[in-house]
Amino acid sequence: MAEQKKDVKEQCATREDVRRAAESLSPTDAKRLERFAVYRVRGLGRKAMSRDHEDLLREAITSTWIGAEDTSHGRSWRKAEVSFVQHLLGAMRSIASHWKEAFDENEAYLDSEMTIETEEGETRGPIQSAPSGEPSQERVLIAKEELRAISLLFETDIEAALIIEEIKEGWSGPETMRRLGMTRNQYEAAVRRIRYHVK
Repeated sequence: MAEQKKDVKEQCATREDVRRAAESLSPTDAKRLERFAVYRVRGLGRKAMSRDHEDLLREAITSTWIGAEDTSHGRSWRKAEVSFVQHLLGAMRSIASHWKEAFDENEAYLDSEMTIETEEGETRGPIQSAPSGEPSQERVLIAKEELRAISLLFETDIEAALIIEEIKEGWSGPETMRRLGMTRNQYEAAVRRIRYHVK
């Protein structure tokens, strides 16, 4: 039994394996993953809860990174059995299914899901005229674009990219270190890199 556990552990990728595989994805494989993620999110419709294909792919990579150290909280990539791309495709399929199952059918509709087009060709939503304390769509779009630009800065720095994702999800520094299995030095070094480049 102990021998079997050891064999399974040896088949699973390490964080270094995951980092190398993510950094060496070919443009063709990256496009394939993107198309698959778009397809899965489109199939979810409103069950995606405003998450897009980039969120799905990032969650698959983050979960694989976590799973390389802690199989009870992440996804293990059995590199001897499947390629990194095949693993991510399976992970995205599973995550999308989980999103679908977790969706509450009684979830309130978004205003954008209930918009109609008037005879004059204008788009109207049921609460369009209600005052809101929320940021405008323009500000949200600008923030999304800024986040996307920041993410692009760290495409080849997986530790920094993962920390950015954790920050976006609202995790604190200590929680992020625990979830990603990073030492304080690793975490602080990555945060310094982020601050330097974002300036």
